[in-house]
Amino acid sequence: MENWKKEMQKNEASVLGVNEGQSKGQGEIRSGDYTVYYLGGEQAERGVAIVVHKSIVRSVVKKIVCNDRIIATKLQAEPISIFMMQVYMPTLEHEDDEVEELYDIIEEILEEDGKSDTSTIIMGKWNSVVGDESCRNIVRPRGLGRKNHRGQMLINFCERNGLIVINTGFRKPKGILYTWKEPGDWS
Repeated sequence: MENWKKEMQKNEASVLGVNEGQSKGQGEIRSGDYTVYYLGGEQAERGVAIVVHKSIVRSVVKKIVCNDRIIATKLQAEPISIFMMQVYMPTLEHEDDEVEELYDIIEEILEEDGKSDTSTIIMGKWNSVVGDESCRNIVRPRGLGRKNHRGQMLINFCERNGLIVINTGFRKPKGILYTWKEPGDWS
């Protein structure tokens, strides 16, 4: 748990999304200057969390605890509110139907809380590859590899919801651009 605290302090971050939290059930933990809103499975697997610094914890006006793959918070801010969601998508071992079901849930939440007068940020582990070529102003040319099927699903989701894959716009060493590789990818 101390690792995320150090990273937040080092980067002066006020909010952090976390996957694979390994916590059971749902709840809220205060740890020093931070509040952790979490949601985990019955076997303490998967799990998502949003960590908020004490300087903005009073701005949290809504918490949405959906399942062990989706959690969200809404922050009251000026001139518009900020909606933040943490997502942990299934790997390729899972069927596309399960992924599409999660996209449907995310879109329902966005429709309710992530629209009008709200800036929306969706963080997470998408377990997909969007590639290294620009695509419809959704993906910038600084991603990695060749787009896979799950990457296309993510691009389609972003297009339907007016979102972009922001991390494909940053010039960074390739080794820190990804958190996941497809099975058999030895590059």
